[in-house]
Amino acid sequence: THVRHLLHASLRCVIRRRLNRTAQQAADARLKVVFKSFPFSIASSSSPNVLPFGVFSLVPSPDVKMASSASEKWAVVQYGHHGPATKVYRFQILLPNGTSTSLKLRDPGEEMPLPDFLHRIREELGDASAYGGQRRGIEWDGDVYLEDLLDRKIDKKVQFCDFVTKGTNILRLQDGEEFVRTYENMWDLTPPTELLQELPAEYSTESALADLVDNSLQALWSNGSKEIKLIRITVDGEKIVVFDTGRGMDGSEDNSISKWGTMGSSNHRVFRKQGIGGKAPYLVPFFGMFGYGGTIASMHLGRTAIVSSKTKESRKVFTLHLSREALLEKSSSKLSWKTAGGVRDPSEEELALSPHRSFTQVEIHGLNRHLEPAKLRGFLKDIYFPYIQYDEDNGSASTRRPVQFEVNGVDLAEIQESEVTLTNLHSSNGPDFDLHLKFACTSTNAASRQAHARIKCVYFPIVKGKESIDSILEKLSENALGVKENFDNFSRVSVRRLGRLLPDARWGSLPFMEPKQNKGQKAELLKRCCKRVKCFVETDAGFNPTLSKTDLAQHDVFTKALRCFDGSCHNDSSVEEVSVDARKGERSLNRTQLEKQYHDWINNMHAKYDVEMDGGDDEHTVIINPSNKERLGISKDVEVIRVHTSVSRKGKTWRRGDHLKIQPRVVARMKNNFYSSKSNFYGTLEYVVVEGLRGDICGEARLICRFLPSFFLYTKFVSISSAK
Repeated sequence: THVRHLLHASLRCVIRRRLNRTAQQAADARLKVVFKSFPFSIASSSSPNVLPFGVFSLVPSPDVKMASSASEKWAVVQYGHHGPATKVYRFQILLPNGTSTSLKLRDPGEEMPLPDFLHRIREELGDASAYGGQRRGIEWDGDVYLEDLLDRKIDKKVQFCDFVTKGTNILRLQDGEEFVRTYENMWDLTPPTELLQELPAEYSTESALADLVDNSLQALWSNGSKEIKLIRITVDGEKIVVFDTGRGMDGSEDNSISKWGTMGSSNHRVFRKQGIGGKAPYLVPFFGMFGYGGTIASMHLGRTAIVSSKTKESRKVFTLHLSREALLEKSSSKLSWKTAGGVRDPSEEELALSPHRSFTQVEIHGLNRHLEPAKLRGFLKDIYFPYIQYDEDNGSASTRRPVQFEVNGVDLAEIQESEVTLTNLHSSNGPDFDLHLKFACTSTNAASRQAHARIKCVYFPIVKGKESIDSILEKLSENALGVKENFDNFSRVSVRRLGRLLPDARWGSLPFMEPKQNKGQKAELLKRCCKRVKCFVETDAGFNPTLSKTDLAQHDVFTKALRCFDGSCHNDSSVEEVSVDARKGERSLNRTQLEKQYHDWINNMHAKYDVEMDGGDDEHTVIINPSNKERLGISKDVEVIRVHTSVSRKGKTWRRGDHLKIQPRVVARMKNNFYSSKSNFYGTLEYVVVEGLRGDICGEARLICRFLPSFFLYTKFVSISSAK
């Protein structure tokens, strides 16, 4: 402390002798700054403009005027700590022989003569033999000049005020020879080492194309309300082209086209928090989490790819060229992944498709598999349905069209050949059963996490004796969409994340959707009706997908909690660390309340919309208020029944006298009790009893059969299974 005071007093004396009174205040302020970093390193200098004084030196300062006739400027500095900021300019030089090189200049001054700048480039290139005889030489002695990306010619001096220090500046060198559009090693795509060891599992061709569409959807989501949001896909036997009118990319540091091809550099992962919360179906397409999308997807589809992109601010289109063989060769040799690129003018077609003059196009050649346009249209409509057409919470009568999707010129909003579209067409007109879930990780060891989901259960009634789910499966089979499910194993749960379908998340029923194993007529009816429900789950960005984005990560605690959010998982300790708030409307529900409200909804939908059979093929007999309702297995509140001797269902005719084989698990009533048979039994059809009058909704049907003894087993029978 004493040394500090002595030094302070001594320095003030020296400074006062050389400064006038108007500079006194500035000098005092400067001294206070210097003394805050005590102790100081010893500095010495033989320069005449530096006055040494102990551990300090006095050097000229631009903002302090001196009282001497020389009007010199001085200030106290600390050597090695307060020197002037260094300016570093980085350049990418595109050479006229189709190669490129990088150049770094440290403190070059305000300007540099062009010959000196060219000399620096030649030093960076080194010996001309580096071209290996495969590239022509550069006419350095000819009419050599530089061009920037605004086509401004630099032929005398390089003015560094025109360039940035935070990124890479791209310049084209011209020597008067032929024009080159593609340059080798223009972009560096070298990924972090750890990513090369964590590549996603193999996925389908359609899923790889969906990854490219993900990039497009993310890019155009920030477009203004008056700007076109278009994703156009063209497929043929030779190539796949994905075009979008998003914000585009250029050669700048923050928005470089090289990031499209560099694994681990996704620009959209940082926006993940914006996708947590909000309103279902959470249409915030920040899908990127792993940064694998562009390169892995394009190289999965074909052998080569050309990415072309333009921003509103750029006059030029930047291109990136990918080759699977080249990337594999460089990956195996552990070299840097550098690939070719270029700069060109936009075409008239590109500008016509995007009037706001920003776009990205991915063109893939050497396809590994041909994609059928019809199947592709159905697949993409299923994946991105709420982004294509959206009716929820829409104040107007018209359907919202967030993004225009086209495949080979066909608008996806107009097609009907998709599972989601067919599912919507065959669902009931009644209310859905909606739940809103909020997940929070309560573990003190885990990072604070939240997630949200909406569960929407939709009822698919039986119509005129035919299950709506069977009708959906038949249509999908006719459209050759590759669905191999039947009524029993049809996926009862589908999952979307941020509005994007996860195609491999085809789950069975959630625990609360399964009826309790009670016996009796009502319990059996509830079991049958529960199979007519499908659950659509919408999740936000709080849920983690698999690397290929085809399912939710099964080992993630939020995925586990979603699959048993009603408290049905008791053996998994990780699920206990997640709190789940399930709400229907504004009311929070416990497990018992949830099951009761769900079963009440099922019974209500069955009563209003199920039509098991509208009528028979014969003149029916009407019985008013039958006295033997319990024996017939009909509801007590039914006042009228119809009795038929011949009915048709699903293309088959059932007549009185037909021999029936009743298969196991079919609910039947023998004398006074209902039971589910454990083995086959046989009978003769006598009557078909239907509740209500012809045309009434909810025509429950009952088969009245006469038991056949075992010696009739040689007879041909019609089988009845539990599901039919």
